[in-house]
Amino acid sequence: MSWRLQITAGRGPIEVRWFVARLAPALCAELAARGVVVDDLLWTGDPRAPASAELLLPGAARPPVDDLLGTHCEVRPSPRRGQRSRKRWFAGVSLHALPAAPPPLDPQTVRFSTCRAGGPGGQHVNTSDSAVRATHVPSGLSVRAEGERSQHANKRAALARLAGLLAARAEADQASAQARRRALHDRVERGRPVRQW
Repeated sequence: MSWRLQITAGRGPIEVRWFVARLAPALCAELAARGVVVDDLLWTGDPRAPASAELLLPGAARPPVDDLLGTHCEVRPSPRRGQRSRKRWFAGVSLHALPAAPPPLDPQTVRFSTCRAGGPGGQHVNTSDSAVRATHVPSGLSVRAEGERSQHANKRAALARLAGLLAARAEADQASAQARRRALHDRVERGRPVRQW
């Protein structure tokens, strides 16, 4: 497992994107000072004015970044509003766990049971226990294979189906996590910053 620290401009104007471009390297430096390794810095859009940035943090343990999560505010003089006027720009920072790639299906974690197959196939199908039910114990997924006359062939087919179901579940989990990260672009709080720059 690894972690992703997301910095987003939300749907803000170009000035907020400039703030994200400055905030990401500043947070990289702060994390390095804390001893947190940053594997990579990914930009969404132009690196000079990105819509978001993501810092990839390796390791299974949650990194010590709780005080950085939330809204960050940059206060800058506004050239359009006169010499004394200031403008505030807000960016959101959030932490997300990235699930590890699922390991290959281990046949030791699968429980098999046999039963009689139904349907066409003649006397052999109806009188022998050639159908197989395979249950993946850690996830609880179960499939039944009865298309072949041989119990061994049905076991191979059941393992292949289980592997496909586990891969589909992992893909769905990744898509769901990505959708949650994407939804945060619309939820940047414009106030109550955890840090002001």
